Amino acid sequence: MPTQVILDEGGKPKHHPAQGLRSAGRAVVDLDVVSGRLDLRDDAVAVSRPIAEQRGWKVGDRIPLWLADGTRKELTVIAVYGNWRGFGELVLPAGLVVEHDPRGLVGALHLTGPDTLGRTIHADRPGLTVVSDTASKPGDASKQQGAWELMVLISLGFTAIAVVNTFAVSTGARRREFTGLRLAGATGPQLHRLLARETVITVAVALMIGCLITGIVVGAFSVGQDGRWRLFAEPLRYFGLLGGVAALGIVAGAVPAHLVIRRRSLPGL
Repeated sequence: MPTQVILDEGGKPKHHPAQGLRSAGRAVVDLDVVSGRLDLRDDAVAVSRPIAEQRGWKVGDRIPLWLADGTRKELTVIAVYGNWRGFGELVLPAGLVVEHDPRGLVGALHLTGPDTLGRTIHADRPGLTVVSDTASKPGDASKQQGAWELMVLISLGFTAIAVVNTFAVSTGARRREFTGLRLAGATGPQLHRLLARETVITVAVALMIGCLITGIVVGAFSVGQDGRWRLFAEPLRYFGLLGGVAALGIVAGAVPAHLVIRRRSLPGL
């Protein structure tokens, strides 16, 4: 039963999404309880892990809050759970929600059983919308993941083209400089080492700036979601992407330099 709970945020009221929950028999909804036990009584409340860490709440604490109709209550924290995204930041007894929320209607009924359970319910209650997690969820997730990976590949493709073009144009424009260095006595290997060091410095500075900008954006988004500061989501993919971009930059800088400097007859001054 979806509802809202008001908490005191430094003297200012702030609405938090919550759920009224009633279980019968074996628990079906997995909230990933990290401490306590999800045994909802009339004066009990379960809180999400970010709120518990932010406010220092633990199992057994009495916390003040305001229900949807403005009624002030002091409830006992009986559990802290981790699976709160898309569900709610607090979980209340369903009976308490019905008493104090004028919109206190059942939004979803979660059942477990054989594969034919969905068809049986739909045949008995045609007005209900029956959704099977095993049938729909993987498909939606795979579509979203596929779209995300396609967008990343397209972005990497445009980035690779931009990097190669930038290094090629900048290297080609320095032919007169290379000619002067050759006339002054510089050898081909020396010019190669010069450009290699310039490329490494450029790529390193670009990666540091990119990591700083993305770290600020991702970190701020992470804090806004659950109160935790994260610089990246998946370390393996993140560092793999950094390594790929670094390799691309070094290759893009080395190949044009090799094509320009290997020529025996450089353009005259």
